[in-house]
Amino acid sequence: MKLYDLSVNGARKTLVAPVEGLRFSWKIESEKDNTFQVSRRIAVTRTGRDNDEVVYDSGERESPESVLASPEGLKLEPGTDYVFAVTVTDNHGDVAAASLPFSTGLDEKGWAGAKWIRPGEHISGWAPYLRTKFVAGSDGRKIAGARLYACGLGCAEYYINGQRTDDFFVDPPATNYEKTVLYRGTDVTALVKEGGNALTAMLGEGFYSQSRVWGSQGMVFGKECLIALLKIEYTDGSEQLVKTDVDGSWSYKYSPISTNNIYAGEVYDCRLEIEGFADYDSCDCGWGEVVEDETPKGKLTGCLMPPVRIIREIPCKSVKCASGASDGCWIFDLGENFAGTYEVKIPANSPRGAVYVFRTSEALNKGGGLDHRSTGAFATQCIQQDVYIARGGPEEEIFRPRFTYHGFRYVEITGIHDFSRGYGTMPLHTMIKGLALSTDLRQTGRFDSDNIDLNRLHGIMQNTFRSNYHGYPEDCPAREKCGWLGDAEVVVNWGLLNYDTLASYEKYLNDIRTSKEVYGTWQMIAPGKRGCGEATPLWGCAQIIIPYYMWQYYGDASAVTDNIDLMRLWVEHETNRAPDCIISEGLGDWCPPGGNDAPRRMPVPHSSTLMYYEICVKMAEISRAFGYGDEAHYDALAEKIRESFNRHFYDVEKHTYGYWGTNGAALLTGIYPEGEKKALLEETVRMIRDEKYAMPTGIYGNKYLVPALMKAGYGEDALRFLFNRFSPSFGTMMDDGGTSMWEQPDMHFVETREDVGVASYDHPMEGGFMYSYYTCIAGIEPLSPGFRRFRVKPCHMRGVNRVAVQFDSPYGEIEVVYNKRDDAPGFRYTVKVPANTQAVFEAPGAAEPMILGSGTWVI
Repeated sequence: MKLYDLSVNGARKTLVAPVEGLRFSWKIESEKDNTFQVSRRIAVTRTGRDNDEVVYDSGERESPESVLASPEGLKLEPGTDYVFAVTVTDNHGDVAAASLPFSTGLDEKGWAGAKWIRPGEHISGWAPYLRTKFVAGSDGRKIAGARLYACGLGCAEYYINGQRTDDFFVDPPATNYEKTVLYRGTDVTALVKEGGNALTAMLGEGFYSQSRVWGSQGMVFGKECLIALLKIEYTDGSEQLVKTDVDGSWSYKYSPISTNNIYAGEVYDCRLEIEGFADYDSCDCGWGEVVEDETPKGKLTGCLMPPVRIIREIPCKSVKCASGASDGCWIFDLGENFAGTYEVKIPANSPRGAVYVFRTSEALNKGGGLDHRSTGAFATQCIQQDVYIARGGPEEEIFRPRFTYHGFRYVEITGIHDFSRGYGTMPLHTMIKGLALSTDLRQTGRFDSDNIDLNRLHGIMQNTFRSNYHGYPEDCPAREKCGWLGDAEVVVNWGLLNYDTLASYEKYLNDIRTSKEVYGTWQMIAPGKRGCGEATPLWGCAQIIIPYYMWQYYGDASAVTDNIDLMRLWVEHETNRAPDCIISEGLGDWCPPGGNDAPRRMPVPHSSTLMYYEICVKMAEISRAFGYGDEAHYDALAEKIRESFNRHFYDVEKHTYGYWGTNGAALLTGIYPEGEKKALLEETVRMIRDEKYAMPTGIYGNKYLVPALMKAGYGEDALRFLFNRFSPSFGTMMDDGGTSMWEQPDMHFVETREDVGVASYDHPMEGGFMYSYYTCIAGIEPLSPGFRRFRVKPCHMRGVNRVAVQFDSPYGEIEVVYNKRDDAPGFRYTVKVPANTQAVFEAPGAAEPMILGSGTWVI
């Protein structure tokens, strides 16, 4: 037996852990079958240069708990190094131990009086350098270690002696800055040297100082500013602190990025480059005095969620001239729609001051030029554009925008000066490559099958989800970049099953909480100033749906306990707008084929009331599990909603609510009248077949209808309407060249209108139903929180004869593989059950389920 994958509050490496509310996790691997943890011992040791001290020791305790174990009463010191160690004994008598070093973040005292600083003169949109110089080890002391704690708002790059301290983009993650400001801790020991040093920060607008979009002044919280503390430790036990201050030790100068905006792009002018801007020996000429930034801000909080990084490079596929002639306007096709930036090789010998203009889009217009409608120019009143003004000289130059990110497939470049290839010559397509940017989430889910449509759509959804996570779950990466609650709620199951999103979703729940604190009620969007009004039922329900599934899928009880007050208040909020237990307002089943006015779309009172029922059912379940004692209240309320909903909307004679989406949601949530399940199911299938599989359902309807059909044995019907080629569907979307999830499956037809803006080509909300790849097609569902006990009940359907699914659960990897047998009827199943868990395997047609302990089982 061995222990692996240790974490603290979901982080596998951190210098900014909280001092209390700590939760420790580990996974168990054993060569022996049927292995489970019998006892565990957790110890936390404070580490020092001279001696270590055990500050917590649970002693050996009988407990199966290995996920988010929270030692009662444990409170650590801020800014201190620790080691978390765990020892486990299993049922075979084997013992294993493992440890993980971590450090706690700073409290107010720990910042040692560091001040928020900014340039003495503010120029909107121009990225400044802020710099200090210092001497380390001048008295012969030897450097033992160095850490940089920093927050640059809106976003920042940090340099020590000319070297970047990290590889992050647009960091820190956006928040409601009035309530919470996130900072990072970075080990910079390798960059600090004995003697003269320079610490430099370059600040971009980010979302904090966003000055151009959603208003004449953008949505500005404050001017770009910085707080930083560099802590240098010496081998003799002493330390040196370098901190932001207004005592003359820091100065500023504006950088070559003369314009930057998270939406609109940036301008980099090489003529403004400052030689040695991040070096100790560089000239201080022209550097001005910084001033203290006094804009009120929220609590400085260590950031545990991963940063945005380059997650993959995308080679360019082709290049063409926009007009078909050598007009100097070249369009580069990267082959897929994604979010991020790009890197361009500027030809050698470009004249100094030559202007290269880069514009990006998701689609092309009829004439072959860029179509900016889907990237939101009608809303943002800007297009995605970057400008590079060349340095000039014999060397090739590299341009990579850094304080912006775009949603795009195509890049138009004008101003290319490549004298080595001759005038009017088509440039090499290899001069540019795409750089996909996303919060660096660890992938935990994988799917493969013999069904091409299922596989292709899975890959599209992976690309789309990653393209829409940059510090929080977004709706689209070009037009809005906003954390719409409804979009986040509808895809949360997918996110939890495909990526390690524990710390990221916990951060987003804090965004929802602080948005409510700022505005007084739940907003449609969190975080930020663009709240877009009071949340509607299918959007505000994120307050309950996200914590619920974090608890179910990750065993994250804190997601519930930290938010139970707001979860209860949301139910009250919905009750107050539900006469006779019916909610008639809301946006409803958003973006079905044909648009939100389509006649076959489920009515808003249906979808809003169905969600009202579901959150009450979930709250009752939570109350029972956590011992809150108010389950009877939620049970009674759910029953009242059920009675009223069926009285208002169910046709007893026809056994239907009249709409695919309503029927599907009713089947999955169980709101239907007693004894009507079979008849309702049969009528739903009849409707689908009679209506020739022409999909009328949007983001909500599909999330419920698809798994309801699969679980009932009608998965083939679900696949036929999802992938039909006779009316708008995900099949036609893929056939029309979709490489990311479209905001509407029939956007190809919508875009033919030239008098309106076009929806986004990169919108994960349409893929909310795809969690069913794991929970239905593979049949993996939790029976206890965190998958400590889980069901495997594959839903078979015609056209899917081979499936392979892996899910790295909080306890370890669950794997389900099945193939249709050649030698006999039925399927051959391989089920991998991680140590310290138990699976209940239910084969189709089997008289009784099989109980499987850990190990790999062939059935």
